[in-house]
Amino acid sequence: MTARGATPEPAPTAGSLNKQLFVIFSEPGPRQDALAAQIPAHLHYLIGLEKRGTLFMSGPFLDASGNPGPSGMLIVRAGSTDEATAIAAADPFHISGARSFRVQEWQVHQGRIDIAVDLSDRTYHLR
Repeated sequence: MTARGATPEPAPTAGSLNKQLFVIFSEPGPRQDALAAQIPAHLHYLIGLEKRGTLFMSGPFLDASGNPGPSGMLIVRAGSTDEATAIAAADPFHISGARSFRVQEWQVHQGRIDIAVDLSDRTYHLR
């Protein structure tokens, strides 16, 4: 609450990043039998997206035991939902029917990424 005539404080999100990204939810599809055969092509595709700067982060959801489950998530940089959908549709998991997908636009406001780079031995640590 502010006193009468006092300038209100800006909303906590006023200076936020406001970066638009797209989340691709990847769920089991009708052709689960095709999944194992598509893993190498899927990983190759993701690494290509990473090297082009399109893939922000990706990985499987974990089950209660900490093991990878049947679903996963990718976060991509794209100019539109249509572009993100095309990226998802080109994933070998989705082409084969081993997984289906849903694209959701996401706006990043807060968070932190810590990367330490040790120049002496060319190592890095992501926290």
